[in-house]
Amino acid sequence: MFSATTTPHSNQLQHSLRLRRLALNTIWNVLGQAIPLVIAAFTIPVLIKRLGVDRFGVLTLAWALVGYFSLFDLGVGRALTKVVSDKLACHKDSELADAIWSGLAMMLVLGSLFAGLIGISAHWIVSAILRVPPALVAETTRSVYPLALCIPVITISTALRGVLEAHHRFGLTNAVRIGLGAFNFLGPLVTSALAASIYPVVLVLTIGRLISAFLYLYLCLQITPDLRSVREIRRDRCRELLRVGSWMTVSNIASPVMVYLDRFLISAILSVSIVAYYTTPFEVVTKLFIVPGAITSVLFPAFAALFVTNTTRFQDIYMRGLRGTLALMFPVVFLVVLFAPEAMRLWLGPEFQRISAPVLRWIAAGVLVNSVAQIPYVLLQAADRPDVTAKIHLVELPLYIAMVVLGIHSLGLTGAAIAWTVRLGLEALALFILAGRLILTQLSQRRFIIVALAGIGLLAGACVPLSISAKIGFAILLLGAFAALVWRSILQADEKLYLKAWLNRPALARD
Repeated sequence: MFSATTTPHSNQLQHSLRLRRLALNTIWNVLGQAIPLVIAAFTIPVLIKRLGVDRFGVLTLAWALVGYFSLFDLGVGRALTKVVSDKLACHKDSELADAIWSGLAMMLVLGSLFAGLIGISAHWIVSAILRVPPALVAETTRSVYPLALCIPVITISTALRGVLEAHHRFGLTNAVRIGLGAFNFLGPLVTSALAASIYPVVLVLTIGRLISAFLYLYLCLQITPDLRSVREIRRDRCRELLRVGSWMTVSNIASPVMVYLDRFLISAILSVSIVAYYTTPFEVVTKLFIVPGAITSVLFPAFAALFVTNTTRFQDIYMRGLRGTLALMFPVVFLVVLFAPEAMRLWLGPEFQRISAPVLRWIAAGVLVNSVAQIPYVLLQAADRPDVTAKIHLVELPLYIAMVVLGIHSLGLTGAAIAWTVRLGLEALALFILAGRLILTQLSQRRFIIVALAGIGLLAGACVPLSISAKIGFAILLLGAFAALVWRSILQADEKLYLKAWLNRPALARD
């Protein structure tokens, strides 16, 4: 399966260059999501003040729906990324154009179909499912229509971005992502100053999605010139994409449902007025997913290519992804859990501190668990086993619904957050067990899991009530110990050498 003409030295050099490219692409992805996060931190308090808690609660649901609409490609978008990665790895560039156009055509049809269904049921969604206050029913219903128009635009944009990622053009995709992410918050901020209504805000969000779709299409035409001359939609390409994406479809539907289900159940069981107390800390802390998201979006095309060409490198990159994710995520999550009450009070006031601080802590713990679990998740999908992740989601979906309903009735918003984190913990356990069957480094994976569980235990200690000075001392002590652990037990020898070389370079040369 592998070439016999390559030397160990050339293989090692290629692997080193690949690792550096993966690291650079990950940095691009972090920037692409971190910059909009910074903008959100400043704009959300202003939006709450201008729109009011009720309207802002509706806006958060609109943001959730826009994020959820990517599921309507029925797995074809992720399948297209894998197919393009496979063909590039096998040097079948001539087959790219018709595969891409076939995928885009399928997603346009699917997106338009679902857009029509959402538009027809707009009033029922607003009044029966979301339980919007009567005073906001009319403007919220009107706002559903431009949201429905976003569906085909978002599905096509997701596919086009996946094509660029398969070519490892993460700098280009994140340039568009930064612009769109900033627009998603600055657009509503400007619009809310002109009109205290949800409809124009949602209309602005729709315009931003249209612009980003055209930018992605333009970039794809530049990267893959054959798209201009070859515009054939082939049935065999559609069947190939459906075959790869059929199980991904299940995950693409079930996973976002479980991500956003809690806020809709809170609205239905309690009130839309209290949704903001849950979604605000949720939206902020889950933005930390930019780190594992940046890593996995780079790893997925790399896994897909290496799985068919070099299984040894495949396993090595998998373990590096696990170690890097934990090393980057734990310190941030620990600080969030430790200083959650103070942060909520400083940012949004004592009412949010009282209601939202426990939610913030539980969601942050779930973010850490899910962050490391995303590495085996993308490994299984890239290794032609998307059926595994889909079956996990099918099993946990009804269990999660029951847990959320029980949690809301028992402990309110905190109960919903607990259910969310427990579900992610069970899912992570299943993913690690099943991924371990595909790789030859089970022992290393077990050691990693033990370290991760120790980190979860330390998060529980961070919830003990302490004075602010004691918390600062605790943070310095624990993070220092964690840094020592990372250096001694997590980083590999080549990673230590690279880090030492980088630190010894002049400051102006590090970039």
